[in-house]
Order: sequence, then structure tokens, then C-alpha cells
Amino acid sequence: MSLASNTTIHKWILFSSTMLLTLNSSLIYANYNNDLFDLSLEQLINVEVSSASLTKESLSEAPVPVTVITANMIKQAGARNIKDVLLAYVPNMTHVEDQNEQNIAARGVFTSSQQKILFLIDGHRLNSRSYSMASPDYAISLDKIKQIEVLRGPSSSIYGNVALTATVNIILKTGSELTQSQIAITAGNQGHKQASLTLGTQGENWDLLAWAQYFSAKGERLNISPQNNYSPTPREDAYAHLGSYQDKNTYDLGAKVIYQDWRLLANSRSSHYIEPFSAGGISGEAYNYDNIRKHSGTGPGLGYASTHINLSHQDAIFNWQWHQEVYLDDNKIDSVVVTAPASNQAASVNWQELSSGLLTHVSKRIDNVDYLIGLQLDHMKITNSHFAVSLNWEDYFPADQQTPLIKESSESIYSAFAQVKYRFSANWLANVGARFDQKKRTGSDNINDLSPRLAIIYQSEDGYNFKASYATSFVDATYWNRFSTLGSFRGAQTLKPEKLSSLQFTPSIKLAEHQFYGAVNVFYNQLDDFIFRDNNAGANEPNYSNAGELTTWGVEVESRLTKRDVTWHATLGYQAVIDSERFATTDDKINNVPSLTANFITSWQLNDNADASFTVRYISEQQSPIHIISNGQEITDPYPDQGVNFNDPNNQVDDVILFDAAINYQILDDFSVSLTAHNLLDKSYQQGGTTLHPYPQAGRNVRATLNYFF
Repeated sequence: MSLASNTTIHKWILFSSTMLLTLNSSLIYANYNNDLFDLSLEQLINVEVSSASLTKESLSEAPVPVTVITANMIKQAGARNIKDVLLAYVPNMTHVEDQNEQNIAARGVFTSSQQKILFLIDGHRLNSRSYSMASPDYAISLDKIKQIEVLRGPSSSIYGNVALTATVNIILKTGSELTQSQIAITAGNQGHKQASLTLGTQGENWDLLAWAQYFSAKGERLNISPQNNYSPTPREDAYAHLGSYQDKNTYDLGAKVIYQDWRLLANSRSSHYIEPFSAGGISGEAYNYDNIRKHSGTGPGLGYASTHINLSHQDAIFNWQWHQEVYLDDNKIDSVVVTAPASNQAASVNWQELSSGLLTHVSKRIDNVDYLIGLQLDHMKITNSHFAVSLNWEDYFPADQQTPLIKESSESIYSAFAQVKYRFSANWLANVGARFDQKKRTGSDNINDLSPRLAIIYQSEDGYNFKASYATSFVDATYWNRFSTLGSFRGAQTLKPEKLSSLQFTPSIKLAEHQFYGAVNVFYNQLDDFIFRDNNAGANEPNYSNAGELTTWGVEVESRLTKRDVTWHATLGYQAVIDSERFATTDDKINNVPSLTANFITSWQLNDNADASFTVRYISEQQSPIHIISNGQEITDPYPDQGVNFNDPNNQVDDVILFDAAINYQILDDFSVSLTAHNLLDKSYQQGGTTLHPYPQAGRNVRATLNYFF
């Protein structure tokens, strides 16, 4: 690591510590009004979380660093979707580009889909089993959310599969917690259209929350000249789609019913994201969307539809708290991939996954020890897999000429987990847990692994807290990674599971009387056998491989403060590479991931009827090498002296400062309006990821929302 790099690190550590100390000392002299802006910080400081240990506990007792995002914080950020929320409030969670999917990375770890972060809704898994995808897009509506609990670091000791770098548990409101039902209509530039209904009601022994959201967007159309097209045969009429959701409906429908000790969650979600550039063949070519043949109404891009049903029951057995649940999931992938824009060639890829499972755990406190013991069975079956090609505006091959995309078979996982929380004294406690997974694989040997976790926590009576934790994650290679036959995504049955170990140190302070919370987390991550899509693979070689190792360290800072009717939220994340093997890095930087990100959100009450917020986001420069290849062969640039460069290993994406703003005004008792702007100054910038070159990002997005409460 260079001297300059060390100097930068020391500066940011000094800055982070100084920021916390300055805010802390200033509280002693400040005169605060207890009539807080929606009491969001008071709720946050006293909040209980349940995601880290499957039982309710204070934020300070959680065995890993947890970011809690309240419903009011979502409103203050002016967020459009769950991705906006996470980027605003979770340090070292960053946006990365993919050919045809919405994607984010936690601590620099990502692949061609969002497969490394486990998403839950009231504890129910949203990630598919065969693909492990949970897209952070508009198919997760925001109005129904009570709070979001983000476990930073490995969570496999509780959740097993997919919980590699982070776990995001979306906690829903209940009908009784929804003070007013709401209808919201949104319209904006870039063709944004959105309508949502959130309904809550209750009776003597029952409670109902129901929601529905529809979204579509034409996005921003960016014309790409032949000289600036990363294509060996560029079109004159090619362009890129930025932020487009079309063809299939993007929606989120659901209900949560509580009857005595029973809970039923039913949710159906769907989305179709238009691929900005071509996603197959020489990916990253500009194309003409209007010339690509649709397949059953689906145009270019990845589409999915998911249905989730979860029935759970709380009871007591032998004086132990007993939780039982059964669940069913149906996940469908329906995509059209542009493979050759010059000839309008595309391919349709489809498959369906049916999953079911059982989960049970018991818990009890005996003296100063809390015990938790659980079992889980998870089963998945692949059906309706096919692959079809369209050439030169001709229709796709008929069903009897289509070939299976992935092997139709099934897999199961058997798991057992346990946790012990031991209180040494009023100030010290230890949390020890582990999970054992046995996976019956198709086509290869079974997988067995143990995921442990250990945390030592100190809590003082005056609000100071310190925790040290160690945890590991075990995530098997997805079914898609092992069995895909698609030309640009060829799988390998020999893939090994991925493993992540993380050591974390987290000092924090919460001062309820001053409405202040601050935390610093220092982490050391060791990633082994990471599964990566290798763009250098030859024509007969798998595209997916276990990329080797990545060792990183970083600092994460969170602080929140309210003074009178103004609230400040500040986050900062820094990460650096210590060592890597066959992972895309340059010096101490992960390629296509910013080493430094920071967010500052200010919210204030303008008067009794209006409030506003302003967000500043900083994204540091990134190494984003460009190497246009296909099947391991370099592609010749048809304009070598003009436009873009097809081979630039030193390409760098510039840093950027982005501004967002929102204002909400209560017109009448039952009506309010909101105006929200993202990328307020219409800043042009780029972002790389699993793509062969960085992608341009959408410009200013302004939206107006009319809300009716009843």
C-alpha cells in the first residue's frame, strides 16, 4: 500500500473521529426542543431490532453492526425505490452497473446480478433460489415499510444462503400502525408514472395491511454515435435506454393479515428493466430498441415475476417461545437479450422456480442466558426452462424447436442453527451462534458447511457502546452459475461455494436526551472462492469461475442529530484492498467501486404544513478499465482514431457530487403534494460494474406526487 494511500486513510479516520467528537461535545451546550420532527431520532435511538438474533433486542445488543432506517428517514431522503434508500443511509453500499439488471454492492463485492445481499420482508426471503437475485428496484414499494434493518457483514449464522455481505430485512407496518390509509399518484419527466394504495384496518382479534403499487418509466433516451458505440459494426440509429421500465408491468401487490398468534404474508411482485446496451454477444453495444422483436410481449432486458406466501405462528412449548412457519415461493425469469444489434438478433431466456420450506425455532431466557435453537428445510425445483432465438425481425423459434436453458431438476438444503446470549454483568455480554447447512446438489457432490459468529458487547449506562464481532458466510454457487448454457453466461458444475470472513469493531454513542446517535465501524474482510463472470473466457470455456481471493478493510461512519426542527443524517464509507487474487482490482482499489462515498441529508420543518429535505452525495473516482472482448478475443475498433477507446486498462471514472431535494406540503386535512428531484443539477457521470465499459447515468429526474389520506 502506497504512502499516499496511507495518508488519505489517516485523513479520513481523523475526519470521522473529529466529526463524532465535535457533534458529541456540541450537544452539551445546545438547547433542544423536545417537540421533534416526527420523533424519528427518538424512535431510532430506542428502537428494537429482530433481524440479527431472530428475537427482539436493543440496537446496542445486536451482535453485528446494524443500520436502522425508519419510515420517516425514507421520506426525508425523497427515495424513489429501495435502492435509493440503501445508497443514502448504508455506508459502503454502492451502485454498480450490470448489462440488464439493477445492482448494488456491499463493501465492494458484486457480480452480474444482486446476488450477494439477502433481502427479506418480515423475515421472508425475497432472493430466488436458482439465481439468488433480489433486485432493489420499484417492485418493492416504500409506503408500507415501518423500518429497514440492515445487518452489515456476514449473516449466514442465522440465515444461511445468500447472506454473504449484508442482510436487508424490510419490516412492514401493521394495519394499526398505519394511522391513515393512503392513495398516491406520481408523474414526472423521463416518463415516470406511479400509483399506489396502502390500506390498514383492524378488529378486536385481527389486523390487516394491504398494498398495491404500479410503476412504469420510459427513461432517458441517449443517442450513441457510431464513433462512441462499443461495437465492431455500429448502427447509425443506435441509442441507450437509461432507467427504463417498460413492456411488462412493474408492480408490488400484497397483504399481511394477523389473527391472534397467526400471521399470513402474501406478496406478488413483477418488474422488467430495459437493458441500457446489449446484454449478450459483445455486451455493451448500443442498439435500436424499436427493431428488436418482442417475445410474448417482452422486449430487451431482464424481467421477473415473484409470488411469496408465508404462514407463521407463535406459541409456547414447555415454557419456551416457539415460532413455526411454512412458505411457498414461485419465481419466474422472462428475459430478452440483445445478442447482435447490427442484425437485430435477440434471444429469449425463460425458466421457473418453485420453492417451499419449513422453519421452526424455540427461544427462552434462563437466568442471564438467552437460548435460541432452530431447524430449516428448503426445497427448490426448476421447470419450464427454454431458450429461443430471433433473427432479423423474424419471430422466435416455435416451442418444439426451443432448447432448455438450464437443467430441469431440484435441490434441497437442510439446516440447523443455534445461538446463546450470555450476560456477564450489567455492562458485558457475549453472543455466540452457528449454523450448519447440508445442501443436496444436482450433478455434483453435496455441500456441507458451518457458519459461526461470535460477538463481545459492552454497554455503558451513559449511552456509550462497543462491540467486537467475528462471523463467516457460506453461499453455494447458484443453480444458474452451474447449469446455464447461454453463450455469454456459460456455467460450470465444478464451482465451489463462496466464503466470507469478517472481523468488525464498532464503538457507538447514543444520547436520547440530546437526540444524537453516532457510530464508527472498522472492518476486515477476507473473501475466498468468489464467483465471478469472466469476460476473458474462451468460446468453449465457462464464463463463471471461482475468482480467487479478496482481502479488504474499511471504515464506516453513521451519525444522526436533531436540533429543534432540523434533522441531520451523515454517513461515510471508505474501503481499500489489502490483497487480491484474480479479482478485478487496481492497486488498493476495487475496480468499478468507489473507495470513498459520503451522504449528508438535511431535513427541516418549514411550518405546520410543510417540510423539506436536501441531500448531498459524494462518489469518489473509480478505476474502470475498458477491454471490449468476446469469447476471450479482442474486438477491433472500427474508429480507432475517433470516439471511444476499445482497450483502455487505465480508464478512470471521475468523482461526482450529486444533489437531491424534496418538499412536502399539506394542502388540506386529507390531501398533500410532494415534489422530488434527483440529480438536481443534471450532472453527467458514468458508472461501471460487470460491464465491459462504464455506462452513462440518467440525468435530472423530477416527480410530483398527490397524496390522499382516508
